[in-house]
Amino acid sequence: MTALFRRSPAICQCQRAFSTSTPRAVSLQWDKNDPEALAEVLPPYPYGPTRWYKQSRLGLYGGQRIQFGNNVGEKFKTKSRRTWHPNIFTRKLFSKSLNRVVQVRVSSRVLRTIDKLGGLDEYLLGEKEARIKELGESGWWLRWAIMQTPTIQRRFRGERTRLGLAANPEKNEVIEEAFQNLAIAEKSTEQLLEETEPIAMDGAFTVEQPANLPVIKFRVAPGKHVMLTPNGWRRTRPSPDHWQKPIKEKIAAEITGPVARKVQQYAKILDKEQSQPDAVQLTEYSRARLISLAKQQYKAELAPKIEARFSKHLSLLRRKQTLRTKRKVLRKRKLTGRSQEKTEQRMNRKGQELAKSAKLVAPAKI
Repeated sequence: MTALFRRSPAICQCQRAFSTSTPRAVSLQWDKNDPEALAEVLPPYPYGPTRWYKQSRLGLYGGQRIQFGNNVGEKFKTKSRRTWHPNIFTRKLFSKSLNRVVQVRVSSRVLRTIDKLGGLDEYLLGEKEARIKELGESGWWLRWAIMQTPTIQRRFRGERTRLGLAANPEKNEVIEEAFQNLAIAEKSTEQLLEETEPIAMDGAFTVEQPANLPVIKFRVAPGKHVMLTPNGWRRTRPSPDHWQKPIKEKIAAEITGPVARKVQQYAKILDKEQSQPDAVQLTEYSRARLISLAKQQYKAELAPKIEARFSKHLSLLRRKQTLRTKRKVLRKRKLTGRSQEKTEQRMNRKGQELAKSAKLVAPAKI
């Protein structure tokens, strides 16, 4: 167990510096280790310490807490306060990566999920936000301990090689940051000024950006960025073709039938390869990642069909627009013709009325 913590020897020295007693062994139970030594080695838990139902930090409770409610009488509907406690057990679960049994306080719901996923390691290595949130501090400690074992490190390396990434994840982060900086630095100030528009500021908060430093770019929304340039704060202009995206998405949704079939076939092929004894076992995340990459590739093959349908849709829209304009012109002509007829009729009526009045008011003969 001490091989997991070679980065910081302080975690194994839980006694005084000049003590003659033997140092305590490192425990997989989070609360039995020295908190200062743990803080040096263990990365901080992203959701912080538990504030309510504090005993849940000592085990895998799955986010369950005490629930409060009422007991309601049948006859008179009288209410009396009561509580519901989570169903907690102390169980010894086997970890394949540690090759040993781990004694944990577990809720019944977490036990069912562990059985469903196929072991304690699979439950602790879940990457969704909800899973990490329900682990708690002790689950976070167990997760980190399992990730330091050679079996899990070998598994992560295999997943990276299958995805075409470097064996060391730190290299990938450095390469991505360098590419992002290069992409921003390659654009000249003239191009940035053409592609962006200034943001009106009230002068309460001003930041000066020297000309020798690269442009700082912040992502606000998909396809929208805010940048700090030597000329001040600027934002990206909306593309003139933004109306085409929802139409293309609708067309793609109509042609997803063959893509879904191909993805199902690819998933079956993966399962057949996994059933072989010499094959490297894939995790749920890596399997889902490979299937999503295959789906993206199949969608890219359908891109010319989508463009052809979109061009047909555009031609239909243009025809409809021309028909609408013709109808408007005809309506205007009809209206103008009717108005002219009505004015002529009115003039004739007025002339007839004037002629009648002239006959009536004619001078008498002498």
